[in-house]
Amino acid sequence: MRTLRRPCRAFTLLELLVVIGIIGLLAALLFPVLAQIKQKARRIACVNNLKQLSLAMHLFATDNGSYPWRVPITEGGSHARQQLFYSFQAMHNEIDALQILVCPSDTRHVGLNWPSLLDTNISYFLGVDTREDRPGMMLAGDWNIEGGRPNQTCPVAAVTNRVAFAFTLVEIPTVHWSEQQHRRVGNLSIGDASAHQVDTESTRDVLRSADDDRGKSFNNHILKPR
Repeated sequence: MRTLRRPCRAFTLLELLVVIGIIGLLAALLFPVLAQIKQKARRIACVNNLKQLSLAMHLFATDNGSYPWRVPITEGGSHARQQLFYSFQAMHNEIDALQILVCPSDTRHVGLNWPSLLDTNISYFLGVDTREDRPGMMLAGDWNIEGGRPNQTCPVAAVTNRVAFAFTLVEIPTVHWSEQQHRRVGNLSIGDASAHQVDTESTRDVLRSADDDRGKSFNNHILKPR
């Protein structure tokens, strides 16, 4: 006897469009979640970079007595250098790889080698007022911190070409992070070599609590990559 087979029923155009619409809706719901997860992972990697850089600065200070911006050029430091990359070049023995100078969320390119390093290969600023005995001062952080007073000099690091930014008590209420890097939040390390994820208010708290010259002055000068 013959087995009767039911004819296969194909999707109608309307059903196909419904399925495509559902897939599109699920994708639209899922993609932002995946993007947030990816951004969080990049930010964690950025914090790790800052932690490694801060430890490198402490190693340099242990070997040379001070951070590189306070050590003369003739002794292997970057004192009186007006551009940021010289301080990182001074720490080439303490920094494991050039990759940690660039945040994963940044569009800057990793430098090819230490001799050719430029500010364009660096994602982080340095707190060039920070001294070895000031664990609460801002040591380094994402370059896109905003609100500081531009065109300043920094006697501690002998930065005289008005290329530093100052974060005095006057500027602190306007400090914020721009859209670049981590979407209006940032990462910082402080003088005790700890690194932190920070929002606007916690960044201001770090600046307010900085023991910059024990009340004699309150500058918090930083050098940003140009």
